Amino acid sequence: MPLSLIIEKVDLYSDWVKIAKQRLTAYGFNISQLVRDEEVSLEYFNVLLHLTIPVHSRQVFYADTFNCPPELHAGLLAFIEKIESGRNLRPHMSRGVKKVANRDALRYDWGIHHFHLGTTLAPDGFIIRTEPVLFAWVANNAVYMLGLYPHGAWSQQEVLQVLYRNWPALLSPYTIKGASLTHVLTDQEVAQARKAGVTVAFQVAEGVAVVPPGGGMPTSKHSFRAVRDNDKLLDNLDSMTEQLRDPNSAFMQEYERKGAFKKRTLSFSLVEHNTGCMLIEKHNTLHFKVDGIPSLPLP
Repeated sequence: MPLSLIIEKVDLYSDWVKIAKQRLTAYGFNISQLVRDEEVSLEYFNVLLHLTIPVHSRQVFYADTFNCPPELHAGLLAFIEKIESGRNLRPHMSRGVKKVANRDALRYDWGIHHFHLGTTLAPDGFIIRTEPVLFAWVANNAVYMLGLYPHGAWSQQEVLQVLYRNWPALLSPYTIKGASLTHVLTDQEVAQARKAGVTVAFQVAEGVAVVPPGGGMPTSKHSFRAVRDNDKLLDNLDSMTEQLRDPNSAFMQEYERKGAFKKRTLSFSLVEHNTGCMLIEKHNTLHFKVDGIPSLPLP
């Protein structure tokens, strides 16, 4: 009869935080202000969802009212060429994306990016700032050009209305079926709601209301999507940890039947592997693929 299994080490959460720190640092983010481990994990998802755009080619579509002032036309053409050829759009984003804990209410609430259309690259790698700025909805395979707006027009609901009028299917997942708003917010009220961390619905056409297509934000001013995805990952890591610490769990019993645990003291670690993560047990040299831990896009 084999000796009982001894679980020497299982700390997947700490392993994950270490991986997240390494990835953020490699991407160029200063994480010195992230004191607590839970901050690191949450801000990792903020970076993933809001401060980076995967680099690959996309089609470009224009709203019916799209118009670019002559002085920004060259910058617009250069930006379009980058989109269609699959080049990095990061230099055109806000300089705030350099900060790991940058808060972007426009992204959090409406899922919309703003871009600068300058043609000169500054020493820090970002395009010289321009105004007005381009508002666009960035999807996996397309960029939907909504229009050029003053810097700071983050709560101008016309932007959402333009998006719905031209591409209603994009907002279909967020449309409130069979309901209309009893009070249509003003742009100022939208800004006040965001400042208070209150999630509200928006009217995009007569009788058509949507919940925040960007997911919205709680009173902490974080992104709901980042909070949700971070909580999901941490729940999965907790579940994995429970199984690894329990010799009688389904996972452990399966590999016990296979005779995988020749050495009876086990030490599990979550490690970086290529663009993903892997679970290893060092004493028996076992490797297990781990799904559900997203990587940052290539810089």
